[in-house]
Amino acid sequence: MQVLHKMERDIVTHPSLLLADDNPALLETLIEMLEPSYQVAAALCNGASVLEKVSGLRPDLVILDISLGDLTGFEVARRLRDIACPAKIIFLSVHEDVDFVNAAFDLGACGYVFKSRISTDLTRAIDIVFNGGQFASIYSQWVH
Repeated sequence: MQVLHKMERDIVTHPSLLLADDNPALLETLIEMLEPSYQVAAALCNGASVLEKVSGLRPDLVILDISLGDLTGFEVARRLRDIACPAKIIFLSVHEDVDFVNAAFDLGACGYVFKSRISTDLTRAIDIVFNGGQFASIYSQWVH
């Protein structure tokens, strides 16, 4: 019975992710980087697709670019909050500005990762947010 319990715990510790970015090449890179450790439920190129598919996919985490083409990631996050989507949100963005980070957290995001720090911060952010914490990349000029 303990072996079965361990297997159940292992299943739960691999969060499912919905990725959204308007750059298909970046989505492919993210899938390659994340799939060994995480379940990528979908990789979508626009905000409308996220809103259409999120309730059927039921991901643990939604990783959103701020610039999605049709809608901003902020608008998608607002709409996800309005429909009481239980998925936690991590923003992935080129915007390394404290105002963007604050805006993301004000919308209920649990994480904010700079695209320039994907390789060092994204998996840390996913693990921390999945386990109930918050994460933000730190811009070197913010630290004195």
